[in-house]
Amino acid sequence: MMNLINTLKKNGYEVQEGPFTKRNVIETQKELVKSGYPFLPIEFLTFLQSYNGLRGEDSAVLGIDPRDKGLDIVVFNEIHNGSKDMVILGYDDFCFLVYDERQKDYFLVDRETGDELESFSAEGLAEGLNSILHY
Repeated sequence: MMNLINTLKKNGYEVQEGPFTKRNVIETQKELVKSGYPFLPIEFLTFLQSYNGLRGEDSAVLGIDPRDKGLDIVVFNEIHNGSKDMVILGYDDFCFLVYDERQKDYFLVDRETGDELESFSAEGLAEGLNSILHY
């Protein structure tokens, strides 16, 4: 995972590093659940502890109370997510990277149709991030 992040930094991705508190995590989880979305997976929260949001020309990884408010995971899901079974974690021009709590897997979902394009195991966060960030 760290190799991916270092590669992205070298290739011009803006990294929204910034510590967030346990309270931020709890509040974000509450807001997501209150809106009907699942909890964020632990693996994703661990990733956010070091790299709370990434933005490229045509892709991004969302974050918890990031400095770039366009990367706020709660707001983004409220605007773009029509499914209550999954939470959007990031995106590129064509698809969303989502976590499906029922299946405990990560998926790439077509932004327009909602069709599943690719699936990754519960340990597949790095693969999913590689797919949307094109590395």
